[in-house]
Amino acid sequence: MKKILLLSCFLIVSFIAFSQSKTAYVPEANIKKMVANNGVTLPLVTLSNFATSPSPIWSDDFSNPANWVIDHDQNACSLDWQIGQNSCTGSYPSADIESTSAANGWAMIDSDAYGGATGGTEIEDSWLTMANPVDLNGYTDVNIEFETNYRSYNSEVCYVVVGVADANGIVEWPELDPTSSANASGLIGQSVFMPFPGLASGGYQSTNPQLVSVNISPALVGLTSTELENIYIRFHWTGTWGYAWFVDDVAIIETPEHELRFSSETFGGWWIGYNDPASALGVFGAGTDYTFYPMLQAATQPLRIEGVVSSTGIQTQENATMNVEIDENGTITSLSSNSMSYPSGSSDTVSTSSPFTPANMGLHNISWWASSDSFPTTPVITKSMIVTDTIYGIDYDWDSDGANASGYAYLSRTLCGQVLANVFDIFADVSMTSISFHVSENSIPGASVSVELYEDDAASDPILLDGSDSYNLQSSDIGSWVTLPLSADLLAGTSYLAAVKGEVHPTDTVGISTSSNDNAVAYIQDNGCDIGTGGFAYWYTGSGYLIRMNFGPAAWVIGTAINDVKNSQFNVFPNPTNGLFTIELDVNEKYDVSVNNVLGQTVFTTTTNGMNTNIDLSSFDKGIYTIKLKDENAIYTEKVIVE
Repeated sequence: MKKILLLSCFLIVSFIAFSQSKTAYVPEANIKKMVANNGVTLPLVTLSNFATSPSPIWSDDFSNPANWVIDHDQNACSLDWQIGQNSCTGSYPSADIESTSAANGWAMIDSDAYGGATGGTEIEDSWLTMANPVDLNGYTDVNIEFETNYRSYNSEVCYVVVGVADANGIVEWPELDPTSSANASGLIGQSVFMPFPGLASGGYQSTNPQLVSVNISPALVGLTSTELENIYIRFHWTGTWGYAWFVDDVAIIETPEHELRFSSETFGGWWIGYNDPASALGVFGAGTDYTFYPMLQAATQPLRIEGVVSSTGIQTQENATMNVEIDENGTITSLSSNSMSYPSGSSDTVSTSSPFTPANMGLHNISWWASSDSFPTTPVITKSMIVTDTIYGIDYDWDSDGANASGYAYLSRTLCGQVLANVFDIFADVSMTSISFHVSENSIPGASVSVELYEDDAASDPILLDGSDSYNLQSSDIGSWVTLPLSADLLAGTSYLAAVKGEVHPTDTVGISTSSNDNAVAYIQDNGCDIGTGGFAYWYTGSGYLIRMNFGPAAWVIGTAINDVKNSQFNVFPNPTNGLFTIELDVNEKYDVSVNNVLGQTVFTTTTNGMNTNIDLSSFDKGIYTIKLKDENAIYTEKVIVE
C-alpha cells in the first residue's frame, strides 16, 4: 500500500493512489444472509479538540446570512457557497458539519453535486466574503479560527484571503489560479493563506468538526491605521470537482502568549509507526484506528498511539508532552511522549514511548491531551475501541446499528456497478469466515450484491482472491448489517481488501454506509459509473465504509489464549434463531456450556443434559453469540445469530 505523509505546521495529510486495472470476478456458492447487531451501547468517539481561546476581536456563527457576500467567477462557473443548514446532495455526500453552533446554520460549498452535474469539466472559482470590515488597529499578532469539515478529492484548493479596503471602500483582491496546486508553506504572497497546506490532491478527510487556526499577522505588516480599520476576510474555493467544504463559528482572535494545540490523534500507528519497521513501534501496513480489533491481532500488534502537538502561541513552549490514558474495563494505564521544546508556530508528530498491548477483551477508552510548563492542558480527546474474539472493524459503528455512519457511497447506480473496500492489515495468521456490510437506507430491495476478497499489492492494483455468488437484498436488509460467508486463510504481514461488489441494473440502486474514521484506508473500483477520469475498473481512494471482516472459530477468551480449540462436535439449530435453539451433541456426554457476546463477556451458563439441550436467549439483544462447550479434555465452539 502506498501512503505519502505531508507534514506542515498544523496539518498532516495522507494520500493513496492506485493505477488502472481490470480483474476477473470469481464466484463461490452457498450464500447465506445473516444480520449482525451486537446491541452494545458505547460512548461515541470525540473527534475534535478546542483549546480555550482569548475573547474574540470579531466572530460570526452564520445565523445571519446578511453578514456575508456570496459570489463566483461569472466566466468560469455558476457554483456558489450556501448559508443555512444545507446538506451535500452529490453522489458521495459529506456529512453535515457538527460544529458548536450548527443549530444556527453554517456555510458550505458542495463541489461534488456541482461537478457531478457538469461532468467535472468546469473550473470552480467561488468565494464567501465578510460583508463589513473589522478594525484590527492595535493588534500585531492575529489569528483567524473556524470550525470546518473538509474532504479533498481532485485538485481543489481552499484559501483564506485577507483584503484591505481603500479610502473609497473598494477591496482589491489578489488573483488566485484555480488550477494551481497547493503550496506547502501555507502562505501565498502576503495576504493569501492555505488552511490545509501541503494538500495537492485527494485523500484528506478532516475530523468533524476540525478547529483550524491560521495566523494572518503577515497580512497586517506595513498597513496604515486607516487600512487596519478596514480588514476583510474571504473564504475562497478553487479547482475542478472536489467534495465539499463546510465552515462555521469563525472568529478573529489575538494570538495568545502561551498556547498548545493537540490534533490528529490515532492509536494504530497511522503517522509514524507504520513507516518505521526497524523501531519497536513499527510494522507494515497503514496503522489504522480500529473499532473492533480481534485479540489475536491485538496481541501480535499492540496499539501505537500518536498525535500532533502544536505551539500556536507567541512564546516557546518548554517540556511540551503528549499524555495518554487507557481505560481497559476499569484498569488505567498511563503513557506519554518524550518532552520537547516547541518554538512559536512549530508542531511535531509524536508517539508514546512504548506501545500498549490489550490484556482483556471488551471496551477500551483511549484519551489524549498535551501540556507544557506554561500551558496546563489542552482539552481531552477520547476514542473508543472494542477488543473482540472474531470481529475486525474500522467503521466507528460500535452498536452495529448504522447510527454512527457519516453518510453513504453508491455501490451500484443506473447502468453501472462499483466495488467498495476497506483495507485490513493482518498481523497473525487467521481464517476469515465472512464479510459484513451495512446497507444504507436509500438501497432498493431485490438488488444483487456480493462480497470479495483482494490482496493489497503496493506495486499494482489489488489482486482478486475470491468472491461469493450474488445475493438479492431483502426488505429487512435495508438500513441493516448483512453478513455473507466467504472463507479464506489470511497470512500475517499481508494487507487484504474486504470488498462489496454491486451489479449493473437499470433501477437497482445500492448504497453502503460510510465511516468518519479518517485514519483508515479504503478504495473504490469504478466499473462504469465514471466517477473520475481513470476509466473502467480504475481504483480510487475511498472514504472508509461500514465493511468488516469476521474470523472464526474463536481462538481467544478474555485474557487467555486457548491452544486446544477443536472443530465443532455439536450442532446448533435453528441458526439464525429468535433466541430459542437446541444444542445437539454427537455423543451423550456432559459439558459445561457458556455463551459469550461479541465483547467476550459470558452472558449465560449451563450444562448439557443428554444429547439435546435447549437454550433460551430470547430476552437477550440481537447479535452474534459464541457457544462454548468445555470438558476436561477439550473446548468446542460454535456461532449462533439471534435475530
